[in-house]
Amino acid sequence: MPVWRDAPAVTTFLERAAWRVVWIAAARGAAAGLGVALVLLVAGWLGRGSALAAVGAGAVLALAGSAMCVRAAGTRGRSPATLVEHRAPECRNLLVTAAELIEHPSRVRDYVGERVCQDASRLTSRLEIRRLFPSQNSAVALATAATLWIVAVVALAGRPNTEFGLSFPAGPAIARIDVVVTPPAYAKRPVQTLRDPSRIAALAGSRLQVTVSAEAGTVTLDTIDSSRQPLASTSPRTFTADILASADGFLAFEPATTDGRAGLRRLIGLSVEADRAPRVRVTAPGKDLFLPDARKTLDLAVVADDDLALASLKLKYTKVAGSGENFTFTEGEAVLAIARASDRTWTATGVLPLGALGLEPGDMVVYRAMATDARPGAPPAESDSWVVEITAAGAVAMEGFAVDDERDRYAISQQMVIMKTEQLAARKAAMTAEAFTDEAQNIAAEQRRVRAEFVFMMGGELADAGVDLDQLHEEAEAAGEHDLAAGLLANQGRADLIRAIRSMSVAATSLNAADLPKALVSERAALASLQRAFARSRYILRTLTTRERLDLSRRLTGVLAALTRNTRPPVPAPDNPRLDELRRALARIAALAGAPTLTRDDSTHATAVAQALLRIDATSDAFTKIAAALGDVASALAAGRYDEARWALDRAVTDLAVVTRAELIAAPAAAARSDVSRLEGLLNDALRRRRK
Repeated sequence: MPVWRDAPAVTTFLERAAWRVVWIAAARGAAAGLGVALVLLVAGWLGRGSALAAVGAGAVLALAGSAMCVRAAGTRGRSPATLVEHRAPECRNLLVTAAELIEHPSRVRDYVGERVCQDASRLTSRLEIRRLFPSQNSAVALATAATLWIVAVVALAGRPNTEFGLSFPAGPAIARIDVVVTPPAYAKRPVQTLRDPSRIAALAGSRLQVTVSAEAGTVTLDTIDSSRQPLASTSPRTFTADILASADGFLAFEPATTDGRAGLRRLIGLSVEADRAPRVRVTAPGKDLFLPDARKTLDLAVVADDDLALASLKLKYTKVAGSGENFTFTEGEAVLAIARASDRTWTATGVLPLGALGLEPGDMVVYRAMATDARPGAPPAESDSWVVEITAAGAVAMEGFAVDDERDRYAISQQMVIMKTEQLAARKAAMTAEAFTDEAQNIAAEQRRVRAEFVFMMGGELADAGVDLDQLHEEAEAAGEHDLAAGLLANQGRADLIRAIRSMSVAATSLNAADLPKALVSERAALASLQRAFARSRYILRTLTTRERLDLSRRLTGVLAALTRNTRPPVPAPDNPRLDELRRALARIAALAGAPTLTRDDSTHATAVAQALLRIDATSDAFTKIAAALGDVASALAAGRYDEARWALDRAVTDLAVVTRAELIAAPAAAARSDVSRLEGLLNDALRRRRK
């Protein structure tokens, strides 16, 4: 390989240019890395308060930035000769040609290579690398970033009590609170880990494992149902507690020194979600049934749901047999086929074989569904109870076993029975024979209930007529028909009532046999008899004696001056302890906000008001928001940031005033005075005439 005389000078120049480019790229990358580290340090995301960790992280970022920039400069596919040619156009591709010939000398003859290297050496002697590749901007950027970085690290290192990534201010103070929420095992919910929460939401029965990192000798805990519970000290500056979440409230942590000097409290709201009982209902048949016999099997359908998960679903029944004081009760359980749509929603179907229970006329079966969840010791939830009664002639559902409301019982009238019978007759074509018979028998039970009301209401009157009430049924009433025909009952009102009761008995018998036309005839006859019995001329409605009648001659008489208004004393507004507590809290915050100056000692008052608000209602989002704002006030006052504290205090006062206003009872509108109304009318008339 031939060696040309001027080739070493050209090679040395190109190597110096390459190193210059690498140095500028490295300086630019280091400045960028230190700038990123400075931003992270100021934001508090770098080093967690430790100066040593911040220095290490800054060095790593600076080296990474330098490496990236150097790599980018070297991967652009440009050689040093190309970079010089780009900055010095007067080279006219001479340096690139010389660099290629020096690298591959066999491509040309010796005299050609000698001449090219000679011209290139002469050209490089006139070029200055500092002017071709200036480094002032990169050097200034690196120096500025390094200076700012050093100042920030020195300031961080000068903070007191920085250790293990935690910054402890002077005096007793809490640096961090970690809470591990462990739900009950039966809930099958995941464990939650919270750091410095403002509010904790947990299921009832959850365990709260609290770890407090504080620069203090002791840390005490106040809750809504207890006070001054000391936390256990597991290691220096670390305190722990195990709390059971049982009711809504708060957790107030207060650090203190060994000599009793207390620091700023930290307040955390606690919302406890109760595990509600399962909801279960029987959807089919879902009503009381009155059957003429027990030769039937009931198809049952049950629906149940729970907020977490269901554990069991059953259908219990009680057979009631006997009469008078001799009742027998037999418990049983129907077999259900359960379909689980999810852990929280179940449906079930089954049958209740009445024939296998040995029911007789007058007996009944009371059945209900029962569901449980996985909560230990929780009682089962029951659905509404429904009755299946095997009816007898003239029988009425016994009080104590019927589930109908007393008001519904008295709401049934003879006219209602007629209307239901007519509606059933109109729907007969669209119903099955079994459904039609069931509906007719239900109306028969209602007819017997209407009949029983009149029997017991007028029992004394019927006894005077020679009728035995204990044996009152269709046969006995038919035997006394000749008394009516012979005119032995002089009181026509009582006679019409007896005719109505007997017509109701005939109608109930016809309805049991699903003979609606015959039943309607008897029902309407009973209604006509009732209307005659309650007519104006009947004795049953003569409620005013001669002495009690109104004296029409005394109408519009008397002294008008003796007329006075019935004035009543105003009713005082009911006590509202919640509103009183809100007013006291608002007064305390307003007094604090109206103070001309704020001090560090006012942080204790702000924390006390926040704790009082959470005592009122720890589940309210509005109260939690106000308590959090007061917590910001206390933190800002403790740190000496009085402007920030006053801004947060104004926000808390405004929000609390809105909540207090919502609790107030609206004042009644003032009644318009007659003289004012008269003046307004005169004014309107005058204005109208003026416009004309």
